[in-house]
Amino acid sequence: MCRYCVKYGDGHKWYLNPKNYTDEVTQGPQTKLKMEDTMVGQILGLEGTIQEIMTTAKRFKYDIGFGEHIDEVFPDLNDEQARELREGFPDIFDIAVGGQVVPLEDAEKIIDLNHGDIFVLPCICRKYYGGKEKMSCMFLNPAGKLLEQNTSWDTPNEMVSKEKAKEMVRQFDKENLIHGIFWCPAPVPIMLCNCEYPHCIALRARLHYNLVDAYRKGEYVAFIDAENCDGCNGIPACINTCTFGSLKYSPTQNKVIVDEMECYGCGLCRNVCPNDAISLIDREKIPQIKDDW
Repeated sequence: MCRYCVKYGDGHKWYLNPKNYTDEVTQGPQTKLKMEDTMVGQILGLEGTIQEIMTTAKRFKYDIGFGEHIDEVFPDLNDEQARELREGFPDIFDIAVGGQVVPLEDAEKIIDLNHGDIFVLPCICRKYYGGKEKMSCMFLNPAGKLLEQNTSWDTPNEMVSKEKAKEMVRQFDKENLIHGIFWCPAPVPIMLCNCEYPHCIALRARLHYNLVDAYRKGEYVAFIDAENCDGCNGIPACINTCTFGSLKYSPTQNKVIVDEMECYGCGLCRNVCPNDAISLIDREKIPQIKDDW
């Protein structure tokens, strides 16, 4: 399990620990920190707690401001400077916002663990980086209820039932959108993200600059059943489905193979396999990648 599961999971994956959805955690002392007293808050000009920021129009200043600052700073750094800067980011993400990839089945469990309905908003990332609008940001409570009160600035929006939310994530899954659970701050689950590269700000931070806690790899990796995989006549659809480039076709074996170091465990490749040859296994079962997040 990742360090968040070890610290906040109580034997579960951190985002599947029922305790992290209770008032004890969602309104705990870690949620009271004022961002103006932190480095990231001072850089982005943020005032108030991170939950106050993320449930008002100020979240544009954090989300878009973070993306812009990362794109401005990292390209001009040499390798050593970038490494030193990355080493300071885990603490920043812990007190602010970070996320982890989850497969569909865990996304549905997260929805079930949420107390009450789910608040759905248009995706900020798509609006800013893609000029598109899609209702795919799903906020959990208590943030969802606060956003419902504060979102005259961001429409359309909708409070949906758990069943409706699960129908939506199943459809997003078919559309090859990556699911992710975001904390705000750790370990408070605040948002179920359903987005894609290159629009997703968190994915961009991870894939462009390797900011691990912006979007951590999932708790799983893909596994190919060699007996069921027939290579799809040399043009397997699963390869093009993978955002992370973790699936390769072997012409000598006429099989698809998984580069486990590159797999994020989103599980979307399963949707396009005609032979049900792809499944997910726990990352911790593979010694060489169990600590690779």
